[in-house]
Amino acid sequence: MNPSNKIQRILIAIDFSDNARAAFYTALDLAKRFEAQTWVLHVSEPIRSFDFGKKKYVETKEAIERVEAGVNKRIDDLWAAGGEQAIDRRKVHMIVRGGPAHQEIIDTAIAKEVDLIVLGAKGASDTTALIGGTAERVLRNAPCSVHCVRARE
Repeated sequence: MNPSNKIQRILIAIDFSDNARAAFYTALDLAKRFEAQTWVLHVSEPIRSFDFGKKKYVETKEAIERVEAGVNKRIDDLWAAGGEQAIDRRKVHMIVRGGPAHQEIIDTAIAKEVDLIVLGAKGASDTTALIGGTAERVLRNAPCSVHCVRARE
């Protein structure tokens, strides 16, 4: 985290749950206030197909591009629904990764040297805990401050 304690770089982790949607809008509001560079990260299961010539699973460029296009469309839909036109979209970058969500969030936070991670308190697959497993792992291992957001019921 930068020594001035000013938020200059924000990572928003989204999975399109209600809590992630609330986190998205909360983080964009913070980004607007602080004029921060912002990365929106969506983590999905690794995209692979079986390559019979290599006799192993390989990631396919087309599958990754399809997922990225779908995620970008959903981000645009979130953007339009929230009326966040005032934010400088040149400062908002989209990332799609495959792997364990908590590790990809932490790795991206380190790589982008973010000051703040914003994510939903519970994800799309966690309906029983007060805080989701991914959020808990990120809280315990993050290299910076973490803000967990819960959607209003």
